[in-house]
Amino acid sequence: MVMLRRWFPQQVVGVLGVMVCVALRGGAVGQAQTSTEPSLIPRNATALEGVPAVRLDATKKTATRRTLDGAEARAQGLRIRIVNGQYFWASRENRPLTLSASGDFTYLSSTEPGQYVRFRRINDRIAYVEHVDSAFGSVTYWGELRIVLGQ
Repeated sequence: MVMLRRWFPQQVVGVLGVMVCVALRGGAVGQAQTSTEPSLIPRNATALEGVPAVRLDATKKTATRRTLDGAEARAQGLRIRIVNGQYFWASRENRPLTLSASGDFTYLSSTEPGQYVRFRRINDRIAYVEHVDSAFGSVTYWGELRIVLGQ
């Protein structure tokens, strides 16, 4: 620890010391527990529909945040179909999605890297983030999700 103080500020040394202690005890720093059966989506759900409020376009050089008006929000809405327990990203060429959960968050991830939907309950609503990477940037939406129940 004394040698670390030469190169790192006191706060970093403290964090590194905790990480070393956890690692020596056999634990893992940042390890998340994952479940494939999140309780947030009921068994009789047939779709998830999201209305984005904010869009963020990011590249290496810039990031542009825009609040969406009603027409833009409807046009860029999130739609996920649920068919026989399988999830399909209807608003993105019906890409299949994999369901998982970590902590308070539920994830629907595409098989293509950097493309996912993450959501969680906040009081009486469900907030979501839809993220799509592209070759040299990304688009991220923040909005509110609604679960459609079927028969």
